[in-house]
Amino acid sequence: MKQLIMRVMSYPLSYVPPGWEVPEGYVPEGRIEDYDVILDDTSPEAGQQFDFFNHSWTVAQVQAYQSPEQAETGVEGFYLAICTLDGSIPARTPWHSGTSPLLVIHALTGGDLVANEWGDPCWELVKQESWITAADGLEIKSFQHFEPVGERLAGDYSQVVVAWSEGVNQPSCDEAA
Repeated sequence: MKQLIMRVMSYPLSYVPPGWEVPEGYVPEGRIEDYDVILDDTSPEAGQQFDFFNHSWTVAQVQAYQSPEQAETGVEGFYLAICTLDGSIPARTPWHSGTSPLLVIHALTGGDLVANEWGDPCWELVKQESWITAADGLEIKSFQHFEPVGERLAGDYSQVVVAWSEGVNQPSCDEAA
């Protein structure tokens, strides 16, 4: 069984990643974060390291999510992995107010993640499940839900929903809203 992992790469305060087009003298008010979604054979653990965007990242915190339903999708669990360059736990401020949003990840029933035109996995945030739409050229066949387990992290999600889809067109999440 595979694990679905969203890696949140949290840069140091006031750091602007190389190559970003920003006005001269721009200093971010908080931490800039990059995101990646992967399928892996193992769940992430604090202290694990990986390379991404020309940096070496360390997993600082992990929030586990479990699926209350039995689904025959090949995905056993979901993990939110908070990562930093030095392995320290970042002081993250929730970027949402009120109720945490639903994180929606688009996947194909064959087990692959739906990708956009740049090859990045398609994901979105919605306030309610009825707002989930299929990625361009695809039809949603089922949903798999994951609920947070244990102590919640700042900036986490109230629920993760995997939209399992099928279709004949080249997958793209440009139309998913």
